[in-house]
Amino acid sequence: MSDYAISIKVRNGRIKRKIAECGFSSVNDLCRKSGLHPQRIGDLLNLKLPPLTGDGRWRRSAAALAEVLGCTCEDLFSETQRTLALRDNHGECFITEAGLLKLSGKVERPLLDNPGERLLDDADEQTKIRVIRRALNGLNPRDRRFIESHFGIGCEGRTLADLAAEHDVSYHFVQNRLNRALRRLRGDKLAAHRSLLQAYQPADAMGTAHEARVQMAQKRAALLCAEKKAVAQAREQRVSQSQ
Repeated sequence: MSDYAISIKVRNGRIKRKIAECGFSSVNDLCRKSGLHPQRIGDLLNLKLPPLTGDGRWRRSAAALAEVLGCTCEDLFSETQRTLALRDNHGECFITEAGLLKLSGKVERPLLDNPGERLLDDADEQTKIRVIRRALNGLNPRDRRFIESHFGIGCEGRTLADLAAEHDVSYHFVQNRLNRALRRLRGDKLAAHRSLLQAYQPADAMGTAHEARVQMAQKRAALLCAEKKAVAQAREQRVSQSQ
């Protein structure tokens, strides 16, 4: 029997995570700093408007959002979300007490490879390192080294430029390999692997990477806003000259 009724609000989790990663406190904060239209971005976030048009093209609002967040539209929308339009993203459902405890994080989650082993928030560093390295076993050796080095898993975190110089490859090669590996870890079949990777966040390495993402996103937002102001000023000048 269901003991609890909970109200839910469905949103695009990819957009929510990306906004937070880039240092914006909310959609309004993002739109204010970038000049994007709050209503259109809100519709995309709340799944009220599909990002693809009827002829299969990305909407301008979706493309502009991806540009500000430094990613692609494919990163922000799953295959289903690309054509999904909800009439209402609010709802209510009933769950049991066990479901409520699990939802609120009161129940420990077993690991993928060994159900008897559990990863706790206060686990020691070496335990977390062993868990994450086991989760990365499905990657090829070079991609695994890129992941471990970039996120500082058992070592000091390295930038993409450092990794490119060390392996004598281009910056974009490292970036593409890293993104491909992370997409695989985020895949539905490896959801447990993804959660393990997200659970391991060394303060120094992740803090540095987060700071860099914030700075890049804010820089893109400022540039986009400046471009829009310049276009508006040029339009005003043309109007005044014509008069």
